[in-house]
Amino acid sequence: MNNTSAIVVVAGPTASGKSDLALRLAQEFTGELICSDSMQVYRQFDIGTAKPTLSEQKLVPHHQLDLIDPDGNYSAGKYERDTAKIIQQIQQRGKLPILVGGTGLYYRALMYGISNIPEIPENIRKELISLQEEHGTSYCWEQLQKQDPQTAKRLHPNDTSRIMRSLEVVLATGTSIADFQQQQPFAGARYPVLAVAYEWERSVLYERINQRTHKMLKSGWIEEVEMLLESYPPELKALQAIGYREIVEHLQDNLNWEALVKRIQQRTRQYAKKQMTWFRREAKIAWHQPDDEAAILDNIKVYLEK
Repeated sequence: MNNTSAIVVVAGPTASGKSDLALRLAQEFTGELICSDSMQVYRQFDIGTAKPTLSEQKLVPHHQLDLIDPDGNYSAGKYERDTAKIIQQIQQRGKLPILVGGTGLYYRALMYGISNIPEIPENIRKELISLQEEHGTSYCWEQLQKQDPQTAKRLHPNDTSRIMRSLEVVLATGTSIADFQQQQPFAGARYPVLAVAYEWERSVLYERINQRTHKMLKSGWIEEVEMLLESYPPELKALQAIGYREIVEHLQDNLNWEALVKRIQQRTRQYAKKQMTWFRREAKIAWHQPDDEAAILDNIKVYLEK
C-alpha cells in the first residue's frame, strides 16, 4: 500500500450489504474495520443493530463497537475524536482503515469536524430539566415545535434526550441545532478517501429490508429487548430506536405481531430513504451494482497505489 494516509469508506443505506463488503475488503487489503453506526456503540444492542457477530469480529479487527452501556451517551464529537486516534493507530500498523456504517452525522463529524455549539448557560439547562420533570417530554416537544418546528418534526415526541438538547440550543442561541450541525469547521475533507456503495433498485432494497426484519425477529430480537427491559426502563433513549420501540410496544400488548412486523419494516424503509438522500447529497461516493465486487476491488487497488 503506497498511499499510507488512505481511507476506504463503505457507505450506503441499511440492508445494502455494507458489512459483508467491508469484511471482504478488509481481508483483501489487510484492513481494519471502523464501525460508523450510532446504535452499534451500545452494549447488548446486537440483533436489532445488525452488529457484526463475534465470529465476524474474529476474522478482522473491528473498532467502535460496544463502547457504552445502554443508558450511556456517546456523541458525534466524541466519535470524531476517538476515531481520529484509531485511524492514526491503524495506519501506524501499516494497515488500511475501512470505515463502514450508515450514520451520516458520524461520517460528517470525522471528515469535516463537529459543529461549534456554544456552551449552554446553566440556568437554561436547569429551567428545562424542571419543565420536563413537571410537564413531561411531550410538553417539551410541543415547546420545541414552537421554537424550532423543523427539528421537532424530525423527532419522536418521546425522544427525551434529543428534544431537550434541541430545545436548550435554540433557547440559548436563537439558532436551530440543525443549522449548527450543517456548519463544517473544515472546508475540505480531512482524509483522502475512496468511498464506495452498492446501488440497489429501490424496490429490491425495500424487499431486502422486509426479509431482514423477519430474519432478525426469528434470531431472538424480541428476547434481546426482554433482557434489556429487565435492567432498563422502556423510555430509555436507545430503546426508541427503529424496531426496539415497536418491540417494547408489542411486549406491552400495544402492538400485535402483524402490526409489529409492518411498523418495523416501514420505519426501516423510511430510514433507508433518508440515508440515500444524505449520501447522494453529502458524500462523494462511487456507486456500484451489487454484483460488481470485482470492479470495486480493482478501483481500490488503483487508489491505494497512487
